[in-house]
Amino acid sequence: MSGFLKALIVLLGVALGAAAISIPYIDQINKVQKKAEIKINDQYITADVVKTEAARDKGLGGRSELGINEGMLFIFNKAEAYGFWMKGMEIPIDIVWIYKGIIVGFNENVNPEPGVSDDKLKVYYPPQPVDQVLELRSGRISLLKAKIGDNVYVRPLIPASGILSNPQ
Repeated sequence: MSGFLKALIVLLGVALGAAAISIPYIDQINKVQKKAEIKINDQYITADVVKTEAARDKGLGGRSELGINEGMLFIFNKAEAYGFWMKGMEIPIDIVWIYKGIIVGFNENVNPEPGVSDDKLKVYYPPQPVDQVLELRSGRISLLKAKIGDNVYVRPLIPASGILSNPQ
């Protein structure tokens, strides 16, 4: 075997090894790029940000737990009275309705409805059109001491990620 071929095989082995080590980190970076830090009343929440219809449809459905400082932020490109339901939900949540960075309403302790058909699930609506909706672990609104009129500050965990730009 020639020296060139041996060097090529070693180089390929090193490249494959580096790829095998870095792939899990790339996945973690991709997940962090879809997260934002949300501040309400000097308290912080890390939220997954969803902007596409498919991601909004799934929401927190299928999750069996949600940390006290975790949530999901739904971003819409125009304000409307979007309806939310508990399809596929396994945990109770609080829903925070937001318009232009201000809390305009909320629903506390919204419980899953296991065994209820989709057409019979209760739908929750904001008191006015909203451009963002934040879902939190049940009871978190109380801990935040959140009230209508409070400011909601949102910043991406990775500033250049573009997650807060308008949905496509």
